[in-house]
Amino acid sequence: MANPDQKTILIDNAYEEIKNICINLQKDTDASNLEVKSLLKLIINEWEEKEEQKTFGFR
Repeated sequence: MANPDQKTILIDNAYEEIKNICINLQKDTDASNLEVKSLLKLIINEWEEKEEQKTFGFR
């Protein structure tokens, strides 16, 4: 991909940041992969719930 669009770049950057946060969480707390996945699922569920309520946003 010679010129990825801005959305692709942002998604890739967000993925890398989230991955690093998860790695650091595991290093700091000895959390298992399952615990990290469970936490991410909780975050996704919260995000979706807030999105449905229209109370979550960046503006």
